[in-house]
Amino acid sequence: MQGIPQQDDLDGDGAMFGEINITPLTDVFLVLLIIMMVVSSAVVEEEKESAYQKGILAERALQVMTPQGAGQTDLVPEDVMISITSDKTIFINDDEVSLPQLDARLAALHEANPLTRVVLRGDEKLSYAIIMDVLRRCGANGLSNVALASRD
Repeated sequence: MQGIPQQDDLDGDGAMFGEINITPLTDVFLVLLIIMMVVSSAVVEEEKESAYQKGILAERALQVMTPQGAGQTDLVPEDVMISITSDKTIFINDDEVSLPQLDARLAALHEANPLTRVVLRGDEKLSYAIIMDVLRRCGANGLSNVALASRD
């Protein structure tokens, strides 16, 4: 009889497939991943530029790359920032200071306000000796409230 299909006929060309083609789904995920990567990098660059224009990224302006760390206090306007670049140039706030002038400037800061907090920012490529020398000079001139800056 030809009208009723037998069980053996279902294994032939008329059988149902249990497989799913995931190639289009993978393509969609890869395209979404690329879009997310491009958008996120654009947003990060926009935030950096915005912060730089507002003056938040003084570290970028002085070309000081502080080492990574976890600091818990924020800068306040009364803080005195001592920055040391990778070529051992010393800045107090935005003024360049030579090493012989540093003691006189630190003594003047102490006379103006003995409770002044000094934030020391040294480039991560500097030797430990130059950082210790500036710390020693701060202490010798009466500035004992010294903080070391780091980046997150």
